[in-house]
Amino acid sequence: MRICYLADGRFIHAQRWLRYFSERGLEMHLVSSAPMEPQHIAAVEATGARYLGEVGGFHLKRFWHTGRDLLFLRRLLRRERIDLLHCHFLGTGAWFGALSRFHPFVLTILGGDINGSDWEPDDNLRERLLSPFALRNADLITCHPYQLTQAVKRFAETRIEILHCGVNLARFSPGPRPQRLLEQWKLPPNAKVVLSPRLLRSLYNIDTIATAAREVCAAFPNVYFLFAFLRDAVDKDYENRVRAIVEADPFTSERMRFIGEIPHEEMADYYRLADVVVSIPSHDGTALSVLESMACDTPVVVSRIPDYDPYYIEPGETVLAVNPNDSTELAAALVELLRNAELATRLSAEARRRVEASAGDEAQVSRLEQLYHELCGR
Repeated sequence: MRICYLADGRFIHAQRWLRYFSERGLEMHLVSSAPMEPQHIAAVEATGARYLGEVGGFHLKRFWHTGRDLLFLRRLLRRERIDLLHCHFLGTGAWFGALSRFHPFVLTILGGDINGSDWEPDDNLRERLLSPFALRNADLITCHPYQLTQAVKRFAETRIEILHCGVNLARFSPGPRPQRLLEQWKLPPNAKVVLSPRLLRSLYNIDTIATAAREVCAAFPNVYFLFAFLRDAVDKDYENRVRAIVEADPFTSERMRFIGEIPHEEMADYYRLADVVVSIPSHDGTALSVLESMACDTPVVVSRIPDYDPYYIEPGETVLAVNPNDSTELAAALVELLRNAELATRLSAEARRRVEASAGDEAQVSRLEQLYHELCGR
């Protein structure tokens, strides 16, 4: 079976699935919906997949650029004898995929694409017309969690399956605190570490975390904050705003570390390093980074929003939840977890139990492969 992904080839989610299915004997290909540097292409090809090129932005005024990329995609799918096209994210790639009129066409919706059951496309003409068009033309839509399906059903009668990328439980598991990371980031042996693993964009409310850090640092003289972020996906204006918050207080700024991108193979060690992981987007799906934190037995603070899968993210049972725009409430939650070892242990143990029970990648990937065969056979 020859599968082509139309996805942002820089991101680990696409690369992980490419590797999974390459190892299962499927012929995997990628067309990127974002500009690729040589290191990104090398990472894609290291999965066993073939990199076939990229499509640019979707332009209405400069329609000839859009037409050129659409023609490129249609010819490529035919030339490579692709059996199934799978688009990640409801955006530019999905618009090109739907307009190619290729079938079977699978579309994966993530939490940043759609938020809430009353979701509507933005007023932007492209999104207002093309996002519903992509939903209607997909042969299968996968999303996580269940709440997103309610929004999708308002625009399309397409078959929907509840799936996510799955956690690699062999890699993400409890383990000793990695001393090398303490040394690498110049942290004392008794450091309490708060890790923010989300993108440095306003959606993820990193400014709220930076503001809350002042109160947390005042409560604990040995607490340190690590901000991980994908440099290729940084909003520079927002980054400057966050750094200004941090630098406004010299005492706090000494205990902030902007550590950039963490290689995926090192991610589990960062979760083991952390005493708390904080992920507070304004809207989201059930983020893989949160599930991976749970698998490593690290307590998590999340947003109080309706978008999560309640089985994994249950406030008071598996996580603490806060208003993502309230730095005082966030600081109180972080202080509580750092101070109350019994609470932190109880939450992390129950969260890990639930992740290990049903969020492993083998179950999720096997189900998706079954769906691929069903669609191609039909």
